Amino acid sequence: MTDNDSILIEQFESKIRKLIELYENIKCSNSQLQEELEAKDEEIKHLTAQMSSLQESYLNLKQSKVLAVSGHDIDATKRRISGLMREIDHCIELLNN
Repeated sequence: MTDNDSILIEQFESKIRKLIELYENIKCSNSQLQEELEAKDEEIKHLTAQMSSLQESYLNLKQSKVLAVSGHDIDATKRRISGLMREIDHCIELLNN
């Protein structure tokens, strides 16, 4: 084997070692990214479940508010509207004079 062949073999071995090192680094990085992805997936599942629960609670609250409107509230609203109508009629009367 000549010196030139030895140099080529050493360069080849060096490049192979660098490739192996790069492969190990990428493998480690990939593993970390996979763990992060799994954690994010779990977080998404948790937040989706929480959102569904909150939406259901909101709908229940909304329905209970509709049912909670009592006759007193309706009567008070009718009286207020009647008062506003009288006030509008009075203003129209003043404008016509």
